[in-house]
Amino acid sequence: MDSDTLRNFAEVIRKMADISNEKIEAFAKLAKKKIYKRNDYFSSIERPSTHFGFISKGLVRVYILDRDGNEATLNFKGENSFTSAFGGIILNNLQPVYIQALEDSEIHLVSRNDFIKLWEDDAKWKDILQIVTEYDSIELREREFSFLLYDAKTRYLKFLDNYSTIADRIKLKYVSSYLGISQETLSRIRSAPL
Repeated sequence: MDSDTLRNFAEVIRKMADISNEKIEAFAKLAKKKIYKRNDYFSSIERPSTHFGFISKGLVRVYILDRDGNEATLNFKGENSFTSAFGGIILNNLQPVYIQALEDSEIHLVSRNDFIKLWEDDAKWKDILQIVTEYDSIELREREFSFLLYDAKTRYLKFLDNYSTIADRIKLKYVSSYLGISQETLSRIRSAPL
């Protein structure tokens, strides 16, 4: 990791756990930088990832295919966030999830096995994985609840609030997929006074 990425990574990690510079640098030494071009996949059913990723640049979306083969976008991750098929990391199994770069992205990867070595050396890393996984689960749960509690316009306003730093970088077809509405409905919502 370059010095800016390491500083940002350390800032994110320290919000979750009191962890030494030495331990953060140990993670950084294990991390392999990979560039994903727009539309490349970090993880797919065909090529599942067994890595824990820290996004230093770019934007990804996480989605699944429903029983009819339609894409259902679950969430988005931008700079200074983590991405992974977290269930696969924790349970060591394959997850039916796709993680796709929506723009050229730089992701620092640590393999599941290396991450386990980190947490065997310092249990705070396992705590960090748990916190990251809990945040991811909460995001998914809030999205799920929004379908039961809110109309499409309210879901869109909540999307704008939750993804305020990256919303303008996400194509409308992915926003409509996330909201569970057609692009035409999203266009009507966006053209009406909010």
